[in-house]
Amino acid sequence: MEFFIQFLKQAGSVFTKLDSKQKVVVMLISVFSVLLIVYLMAWTSDKQYVVLQSNLQPLDAQKIIEYLQEQGVEYRLETEGTAILVPEGMEMELRLEVAANGLITGGVVGYELFDRSNIGMTDFIQKVNFKRALEGELSRTIRALDMVDMAQVRIVVPRTSVFTQDQKQTTAAVLLTLKPGQTLTPEQITTIARLVAYSVEGLSPANVQISDSMGSDLSRIINKDPLMAAKSEQLRVQSTIELDYKTRIESTMSEALGPGNAIVNVSVEMDFTQMTSTSKTYDPITIVRSEESESSVGGVRDSVGQASSTDRTITNNEMNETITNIRDDYGKIKRITVSVLVNGRYIDPTDPTIYSPRLDTELAALRVSVINAVGINEAAPRFDQVSVADYQFDRTVFNDEAGRFRAQEQSELLQNILKWVLMAVAGFLFVIVLRSVFRSLDLLLPKPKPKPAIDIEAEAIEEEISAEAQRRGQMLEQVSRFTKEKPANVASLLNTWLIEEKT
Repeated sequence: MEFFIQFLKQAGSVFTKLDSKQKVVVMLISVFSVLLIVYLMAWTSDKQYVVLQSNLQPLDAQKIIEYLQEQGVEYRLETEGTAILVPEGMEMELRLEVAANGLITGGVVGYELFDRSNIGMTDFIQKVNFKRALEGELSRTIRALDMVDMAQVRIVVPRTSVFTQDQKQTTAAVLLTLKPGQTLTPEQITTIARLVAYSVEGLSPANVQISDSMGSDLSRIINKDPLMAAKSEQLRVQSTIELDYKTRIESTMSEALGPGNAIVNVSVEMDFTQMTSTSKTYDPITIVRSEESESSVGGVRDSVGQASSTDRTITNNEMNETITNIRDDYGKIKRITVSVLVNGRYIDPTDPTIYSPRLDTELAALRVSVINAVGINEAAPRFDQVSVADYQFDRTVFNDEAGRFRAQEQSELLQNILKWVLMAVAGFLFVIVLRSVFRSLDLLLPKPKPKPAIDIEAEAIEEEISAEAQRRGQMLEQVSRFTKEKPANVASLLNTWLIEEKT
């Protein structure tokens, strides 16, 4: 910290000594470098936003925004305010919090409408609120289905009449918004109609009108006559069989040729005629069931004078009878027709113009695979047909999408490279600025004074001292130390030296 303060003081003193042009240049470079570094840091640390909730009603979106503002969470709005985005990594926790607080109601109210005090409300308002709450609860229940995105329910309850013949029936209308790519089966439509009917007193499933957001009448499936219902069931069975055969063939072609290299169409002709026949057969070999014998003596005598007699035998035979009841299967397959178009090979994947068709032996082998996968019977009485042909697919759309994807990847890569390059440039400019400041400090700070010539000569002399001089110096140091330690002995020695010198 002290170093930084000292640096600022020195930089300030240097800046004051610069002329006006130098001050402007230093300030511009410094400000530009700082702004560039700040911008790049903000750019590289930009948060990625993901969808918190989508397809929101305006009321629900407003509630969620208010909650996010209270929690201090950043957010963005897209698709005209129906989608809310939050920073990546927070979406799961926020979804749980939004669900726990009941912020998503689908633009409807349920039985929570009665959580408030109802004191002072008239009976009419109570009935209206009950109908609103029931409609909201049914909408939420239907929206819980996986294929349903939004649902609106409207119920009409007529006034009670004192005469039964004048009493009108309760009706309901359901508007469904399905998720992309989703459809409802007849069983699911029937389930929704019964769900609504059994939740409202006096409502029959036949009086529930169900429509989708495209205006299609879905309830016609449950309100049509039995003959049309049987025909619809036959078409459903036929479509199911065709789809099953098509899936088998596509699976085989995908394993052999790769995904997207075969187009398969299957047509199944079915016979829904159901016949019952009864046949009886008799075995020519009979079995004796019972036998009766009868003898009688008459009153008439013969010429000899004896009475006449009669013998009669009755035999009952059991006939071996066989009765056979034959009932044909419901929905027999009369004929199967399969058409398969196979894409050839591309010698250069990047150049779709260089095309190589499939060999006849390959097509024959694929045809045998199709026959075995579906169980084709080309003999009588069905005479099934299988066609496998080579055809060059149009890959224009696929190639365009692949090119866009590659271009997007390259653009993202260039953006990342540009970020790091700009960061390096900003750092380099900042280093240049610091270097110029330090160089200015080095030029403008006071230089140390040169040493006098005498000191220089003394230093040179000291360097030239010989080893003998150093030994003498050491001896003088030892004598000085001895003098300090034993001054009396030194004084006696000096006195002796003086007396000897006089004599």
